[in-house]
Amino acid sequence: MGPRLSRKSVQIENWATDTLLRANLIAACPNHGYMRLRFNHAALDYAHALAEHSPFPGISAGRAREAIDEVLDGLSDDCPDCD
Repeated sequence: MGPRLSRKSVQIENWATDTLLRANLIAACPNHGYMRLRFNHAALDYAHALAEHSPFPGISAGRAREAIDEVLDGLSDDCPDCD
């Protein structure tokens, strides 16, 4: 079992995931619901711009960008349950 995340860390991760969805940089697998990367440079730039202009309350624009990148680092373009 991995380290337990604080409530604020989970909230920031959820905010980052929502921002990535809004930028169309990730999408849920239609069969299993896992988030998958739909990488495109324009969408990444847009996600970073959204993060910088509307960061999670209480964090800096730079930390918001880092949160976006941390969520992206944990994703793949493949669903683990699809063949």
